Amino acid sequence: MTFKPPCSNAGTTATARRRRRVPVASLACAVLGAVALGTAVPAVAVPAARPATAVDCTGHTTRDTTSDPTRDTTSDRLPELDPQALRQALSSAPDRVTGVLARVSGPDGHWTGTYGAADITTGAPVPVAGRFRLGSVTKTFIATVMLQLAAEHRVDLDQPVQHYLPDVLPDSYPPIPVRTLLNFTSGLPELSQDDLPTTPDGIVAHRFDDHPLAELVAKAVRHERPFTEPGCMQAYGATGYYVAAMLVEHLTGHTYQQEITTRILQPLHLRDTTAPQTDTTIPGPHSHGYIAVPRPDGGSQLVDITEQTPGAGGMIATTADLDRFLTTLFRGRLLPPTEQAELFDVPYLGSTDHDPGQGRAYYAAGLMRVTLPNGVTVWGKTGTTFGYTNGMFTTRDLRRRLVYSFNPTTGGGNDLALVTRILSAAFAP
Repeated sequence: MTFKPPCSNAGTTATARRRRRVPVASLACAVLGAVALGTAVPAVAVPAARPATAVDCTGHTTRDTTSDPTRDTTSDRLPELDPQALRQALSSAPDRVTGVLARVSGPDGHWTGTYGAADITTGAPVPVAGRFRLGSVTKTFIATVMLQLAAEHRVDLDQPVQHYLPDVLPDSYPPIPVRTLLNFTSGLPELSQDDLPTTPDGIVAHRFDDHPLAELVAKAVRHERPFTEPGCMQAYGATGYYVAAMLVEHLTGHTYQQEITTRILQPLHLRDTTAPQTDTTIPGPHSHGYIAVPRPDGGSQLVDITEQTPGAGGMIATTADLDRFLTTLFRGRLLPPTEQAELFDVPYLGSTDHDPGQGRAYYAAGLMRVTLPNGVTVWGKTGTTFGYTNGMFTTRDLRRRLVYSFNPTTGGGNDLALVTRILSAAFAP
């Protein structure tokens, strides 16, 4: 039978001055997705009324002068922090997750809470300061390093990636600007379900397999591209960031994990965050990751998959460290103004049918933009890998920030309903 973890609500709150609650707008709630190890999971978001830039099909961008992309009125709509809504959100999926952890921070209040068990054998509670695997949240770190290299004039975002990596992409491909790797407009194809194991049995058996970046890209480019002209459309995926990570390594002579460590983790003193290359363990306190494997009798059993090859999205962190990273990034302390603007420069164009952004782009360089039913717009990133799903989001002014992690039993991929519930509880209860 499938394990159902005991409730372990351990929430604490120290709420500051309250803001008047506003009515919830009748918009569709945002649902978020991510990719890990090349398996794409669609993301749904409500785009802002006027994205920041316009893109023509030659790949050139023009600023949308009808709106001010730096103007942020979110705080006027931000409701009071609601600990009860957060506790209910964390405990809303006992049949699909074994443990949940969330942290809300900002001038209007702070809250941390957990649910479930860190270890289903011992019943140990989820540690508030527990570490977890980031999956595609690693993309935000890679994007930050790439933008730092651009600020150092070591890479030109408008130059084709083929200029720097001439032997990585097929000769038949058109010039693909480096910028399009970061904002998901490159048109590079993704890995299919036939390229890597996706069944529970396959995930368990192959979770220690190593897949170098070059191998992942070589497999992906054998497939059909989602669109042929770079910069004409946005489609979320992983291949662009595999290439971006390879470009970081080519430009610096170091692994992208080393560059993340020396450029971000060490200067910010993120002591509980690591970017492992081969270590299959999670150091320090953490919740175990599990996957439900079918049994011959029709039931299922949970198999511990905590230890696994880090892979392309193998970073490990805590909610506190991600909150510090997000705060430092948004305050402009990691990037100069020109490169900082790339984080919020969502292209003014459409998305593919299978990548449901309601027909509009919603990603900039390493960050996604989501507008919630009450009109509050948040920026951040989701991530998932086997046994771990997480995300980090904040209002543009950092007035309220959310970092969460949970342990799904379904393998890779987000539990979209739970992600939506947690996000809404934090910003639109």
